Amino acid sequence: MTYHVVEGRPAQTIVQQATDLGVDMIIMGSRGLSDLKSLVVGSVSHKVSHIAPCPVITLHVPD
Repeated sequence: MTYHVVEGRPAQTIVQQATDLGVDMIIMGSRGLSDLKSLVVGSVSHKVSHIAPCPVITLHVPD
């Protein structure tokens, strides 16, 4: 496991790092916001799962 700290737009930065590092899979947490709140705020895990070049596993993280 490797950790990297970078700045940028979250979903795009995560996907760019995954691409640059050639990772096999992205595993990330999700708070499970409601559909309405998710529309307003957006979901990083949702965006990553749609644009990532590899499988994305999303784990529900309770508040």
